[in-house]
Amino acid sequence: MKIGIIGVGYVGLTTAICLASMKHEISIFDINEEKIKQIREKKLPFFEKGLQEILENVISSKNLIPVKNLNELVDNTEGCFICVGTPTKSNSIDLTQIINAVKSLADSIKQNDKNDYKIIIRSTIIPNTARNTILPILSDKLYELKFGLSVVPEFLREGNALDDFMNPDKIVIGSSDENSIIFVKKIFQNFKDRCEFIETSLESAELIKYTNNAFFSMLISFSNEIANISEKIPEVDSHEILKALVSDKRITSIINNERIVPSLESYLIPGCGFGGSCFPKDIQAILDYANKNKIKTPLLKAILEINAERPNKMVILSESILGTLKNKKVSILGLTFKPETDDLRSSPALDAIEILLEKGANISTFDPILKSKPDLVKLPKECKICFRIEDALRDSDVAMIFTKWSEFKSLDTKFLKQFMKNPIIIDGRGFLDKEKFDAGTYFKIGYSE
Repeated sequence: MKIGIIGVGYVGLTTAICLASMKHEISIFDINEEKIKQIREKKLPFFEKGLQEILENVISSKNLIPVKNLNELVDNTEGCFICVGTPTKSNSIDLTQIINAVKSLADSIKQNDKNDYKIIIRSTIIPNTARNTILPILSDKLYELKFGLSVVPEFLREGNALDDFMNPDKIVIGSSDENSIIFVKKIFQNFKDRCEFIETSLESAELIKYTNNAFFSMLISFSNEIANISEKIPEVDSHEILKALVSDKRITSIINNERIVPSLESYLIPGCGFGGSCFPKDIQAILDYANKNKIKTPLLKAILEINAERPNKMVILSESILGTLKNKKVSILGLTFKPETDDLRSSPALDAIEILLEKGANISTFDPILKSKPDLVKLPKECKICFRIEDALRDSDVAMIFTKWSEFKSLDTKFLKQFMKNPIIIDGRGFLDKEKFDAGTYFKIGYSE
């Protein structure tokens, strides 16, 4: 099929590359000419495991074609995905980019006299946006032409996007137009026997995406609230408490005497909080939507409130260990909000750095992604950016892990003693082996020691 993609951010380009690898003919466009140039040169604008090699292949095979303008995209396609950003502005969703994209696309459809063109919204939008905002624009501009509108949300996790796309658990298709549903199902026909196809309304498709993100962020904040309680009880480790919870047969299934532990277990681990471009933004957007519609949402509100305090919990723990942070050297290990990505948006590490600087700490930082992207992050001049973990740890009073990079898994007291003034480490992700550390040198969130 000949399909267009508008927006070459994380969602748009991942969708484009994966669909092109399935032998669809994909035309891709973005108003950012530099990004289109990068793609044409087979350069991925962001880091995502496994995508670079496929990008090179689909550009070479001409299954993925970066185009110069929307007219070219529309002329060469039967329909297109809109994958532009919907950021938060003043605690509300900002629909500026998607409204502009819809208007420009409609103009190109009209100019090309494309009848029955299919518009597929992939961007995350609050309920009623497709029907009350996007549809009127299309109806006004395309009143002489037939068109189709659907909402097909994505469920891609940064660091696992390729696997999530190629092995979906569901394809959600929201539309009141049967032809649009058939069109979308044809795009994803490779998955018809491998996952559930959920056909629903525009509004339900919009809310399903928010429900997904709200649920998993809720698990994280729930874990952290249990951690807060555990820290006040002697001999209690919240990680053990939550591991016991996961073993409950209502969570972990037993099939043929084999325990099938669900992947949601990874969200039930206390730590320094969630970040990224989705969870914080989407929870805030649905909260704002609820507030404007006079719907009480204390649970959703609590998710963000609990999460907001997590970076400071790391700082408080380090302060309680050292007595004071003034003029102490603190090593920050991990800057991205999660491993296998270069995304720094809403990263707990960056929030902690601000607090540490206010307390007079001297900060050195290291993240494995800096080896391939040395100019990724701009920190306050008081912070030292290091490209080797040894340099970040040198003469340090305490090390704090914020990202669950596999490179950190092998850390132990022996290694820390080689470089640190005080071989003390705070494991903000709770994934290191405590047995590798001397008594009184390993600390983690949610443990009363």
